[in-house]
Amino acid sequence: MNELMSAAPELLLKGSDKELSGGTIASVVITGIVVVFIGLILLILFVTIYGKIFDSINKRKEAKAKAEAEAKLKEAAKAAAKPLAPVVHSSVAPPEVEDGIEEEIVAVIAAAIAAMGASSGKKLALRSIKTAKGSRSAWAAAGAAENTRPF
Repeated sequence: MNELMSAAPELLLKGSDKELSGGTIASVVITGIVVVFIGLILLILFVTIYGKIFDSINKRKEAKAKAEAEAKLKEAAKAAAKPLAPVVHSSVAPPEVEDGIEEEIVAVIAAAIAAMGASSGKKLALRSIKTAKGSRSAWAAAGAAENTRPF
């Protein structure tokens, strides 16, 4: 066993006893290049096929989303085509409006609240409209936000 271990480094350093001819070296190089290019061609084909599969999947999703959007548009058109229910005036008192607020602003706020109530199915009422009194100016609020922003 010791003889084999002591002879192993000498065998590694000595190398092969065969002399390689130019034809053998050329055939090994050409075979290596051909194998590499065949592998690259197969890889290109694989990626191309993979891409076409995912393109077809994405096109199906887009077609499905487009069909759903068209169905929603048709439903919305049908809902818009229905005659509106007559306006029923309730005994709700008009909102208290602070001086200096224009009637158009009140009408817009009331319409927005009515639209929110209609979308949720609840009946909302507007009781009063007042201007907001901020404790800080806009510049002071911006400075406080800047100085207290987390890193």
